[in-house]
Amino acid sequence: MKKIIFLLGLVLLVSCKEKVKNPYFTSEEIYNKVIESTDIVHKEISKKAGLFYVLNRYDTLIILSVNYENVIKPTFMIKKEGTFYTDCCKIIVTEPYHPKFTLIQNPSQLKQNDVEKYPLAYNGNDYQKGVIYKIKDISHLELIAKGDLRSIFIV
Repeated sequence: MKKIIFLLGLVLLVSCKEKVKNPYFTSEEIYNKVIESTDIVHKEISKKAGLFYVLNRYDTLIILSVNYENVIKPTFMIKKEGTFYTDCCKIIVTEPYHPKFTLIQNPSQLKQNDVEKYPLAYNGNDYQKGVIYKIKDISHLELIAKGDLRSIFIV
């Protein structure tokens, strides 16, 4: 009888644990918003975008679409944690700046040394565009802005 109760308790504890399917972020909601943001950029902002940066600053999640790695202001000076790929995009996850919430679950799961160290040839036509979310908690994000983000970043 004790063994049955113990096994039932163990099964209950295991079944209550929330399972995160993505190896990069601490919640499925964060991962889904990153992927959803790449879709928003493809549909509404730039159809040929293939390179994205994920920035976390205080309680803000920024998904920035760029044409070149390490060229425009918010991307060339920030430390990169690593990259991961989706069907259409390369996504570079950057080091959080005074984060209110921990978003990166396991940085070692991200591909390391997969970012250009030096800027490539740049034609000067790239600008800050993407999606910004306010993080209420790691399971609830609120859309703040999308599209042209030049007014938010000080150039």
